[in-house]
Amino acid sequence: MFNLLKPRETEFLELVRASQQRKERADKLQRYYNDQQSDETLRLIKQRWSHPESFRIFQVNMVKKIVNKRANLYRLAPRRTFEGADQAALEALYKAGNVDVTLKKASRMVKLHKTAVLQVGWQNGAPTLSVLTPAILDALYNDPEAPSRLIVTYRGARDVDTQYSDWTATSFTRRNYQGHPIAIPGNNENANPYGILPFVPLFDALPDDQFFLPGGDDLIESQEAVNVALSNLWRSVELQAHGQAWATGVNAGEALQTGPDRAITLPEGGTFDYAAPNSPIMDILEAIQFVMRQTASSNDLSSDVFDLDRRSESGAAKHIEQIDLHEARQDDISLWRTYEKRLFETIKRVANTHQPGLIPEAATVSVDFAELQEFQAESERLSNARVKTELGMWSPVDLLRSENPDGYPTREDAYQELLRRREESQSLLIDL
Repeated sequence: MFNLLKPRETEFLELVRASQQRKERADKLQRYYNDQQSDETLRLIKQRWSHPESFRIFQVNMVKKIVNKRANLYRLAPRRTFEGADQAALEALYKAGNVDVTLKKASRMVKLHKTAVLQVGWQNGAPTLSVLTPAILDALYNDPEAPSRLIVTYRGARDVDTQYSDWTATSFTRRNYQGHPIAIPGNNENANPYGILPFVPLFDALPDDQFFLPGGDDLIESQEAVNVALSNLWRSVELQAHGQAWATGVNAGEALQTGPDRAITLPEGGTFDYAAPNSPIMDILEAIQFVMRQTASSNDLSSDVFDLDRRSESGAAKHIEQIDLHEARQDDISLWRTYEKRLFETIKRVANTHQPGLIPEAATVSVDFAELQEFQAESERLSNARVKTELGMWSPVDLLRSENPDGYPTREDAYQELLRRREESQSLLIDL
């Protein structure tokens, strides 16, 4: 509720500014995911060493690698079954709205930020989906899964260009950078035409009493440690890549001209040599690898996920990783089946508001997520497929779709392709 002793705009600005620290942290996470880590690495180096300009900045993006590998639920598009509505029509509607592509992005943002929101809109006769992160969100709620108010910040190049979208189930208000309402043509009452919040909150785990879930600090801290260590390592390599010339028997400060094309003349008793560098390069590399391995392991991945030489990863390590990922995936499936249903209900409400009767009110959706494929050699994979076909667990349609799920997104597509290949093979036999 608003404090009646304060102007509504003042209280609104206090609300969105109170979360500035959380938004800045989300911005930082997003920059790290988007390969924009150099400025932060240089800032850390300036805190620790003089002459930071002598460092060459490096980054190995662990954040993106770990997030993308953990967000595997939409690696293959799920199979949706629409009850009480035309299956082909709703599949076409989802395709027109790029739902699968957006959900793949959303699943990654949830793994990165722990909380994200899908905003459902409507444009050119199709739904639109936008993935919103905590960097631009504020929420009021009693139940985190059913917020009563969501505020989206649209930042401008200048502060005066910043605007806000302020949503409740019954109202929609655009606000300028001072929190003042902006007139909306055709909506003088600032009404929400949908009667619900056109948003679907997404969480990496069941929320208790928080909308913005904590987590991800280990990724930031490990990423920063690795980036600084890599930059420091390369500086050490550059400074000590060559031996340091030294001589005795010559005057202090006297310069010697050295090189493979020069003879060095020293007084009697003088000596000349190169001091070998003694930088603990291997120790630094081992420390970097230790941090990367532990970070991967603590995020349900094999500790060898960052190794370039995959032969170092044993079959047991692969199996353990599959177990951890499978367990985490099962948790995700339980959550995202619920989110898929909520998304469908929201799309239904938005679509029917703009095109009444487009989706029957009684229509529902069920979702079947693709199975997580275990690591298998080609011969083993084909042998398993043959056994499944012989036992009647699979038909040739299932086999073809497992080989190329993107090429044959529906069973009908695969069935027609098999018929075409059969006719082609018979035609070739006749010609012979």
